[in-house]
Amino acid sequence: MRIGIFGGAFNPVHNGHINLAKSYLESLSLDKLLVVPTANPPHKSAEGLADEADRLNMLFIAFKAFERVEISDIEFQRKEKSYTYDTITELRKSYPEDEFFLIIGNDQFLSFDKWYKYNELLSEVVLCTAAREENKKEEIISFAEKLLNGKSDYYLAAFEPIVISSSEIREKIKNQDDISGFVPADVCKYIKDKGLYIV
Repeated sequence: MRIGIFGGAFNPVHNGHINLAKSYLESLSLDKLLVVPTANPPHKSAEGLADEADRLNMLFIAFKAFERVEISDIEFQRKEKSYTYDTITELRKSYPEDEFFLIIGNDQFLSFDKWYKYNELLSEVVLCTAAREENKKEEIISFAEKLLNGKSDYYLAAFEPIVISSSEIREKIKNQDDISGFVPADVCKYIKDKGLYIV
C-alpha cells in the first residue's frame, strides 16, 4: 500500500489541514492517510495544547467522512519526547512492506537536516511538501538536491496549501472572534461546547 503520514499538533485541526489531506490523497494516489497528532513535540512547548482526548475527538469529527483517512494515537502511547523517527519505526512494524509518504510543511522540509536521525528517516519515507509561496519552490528544490543527493525521492506538490495558522485560530477564540470560516462546523461546535482555548 501507499500510506501517507500526516503529523502535527492539530491544535485545533482546521480547513487547511483538511485541504492538504484531500490534495495529497489524490495527488499521491494514497491507499491510506494516517493522521498522527503529536503528544509532546520535541521542538515546541506543550503550553496551550488542548488535551489529547480533545484533539483526537476533533480529528475524528473533521475526517469522519474520509474513507481512506485513519486517525492514529500512536504518539500518545509514548510518554517521553516524541520524534518522527520513533513513530515511523513503530509504524513499520504494522506495515513492513508498504511505502511511506511523510507529509510536512515547507518550513519543516527546509530544516529537515536538523531532525533527529534524519538520514535514517530518509531511507524509510518519501518526503512530501507543498510550497506556501511561489518563490519557495526553487528553494525547496535546491535544498532537496543537496539533502537527498539522488539517494532518495521527494515529492513537491503542485497545489498551493491554504495558509491558516492554528495559533491564529486560538487567538481568535480568545478574542471571541468568529472562527466558522476556518474550521469545520462540527469542530467549531465542539470547541464552543468544550470551552477550548478560552484561556
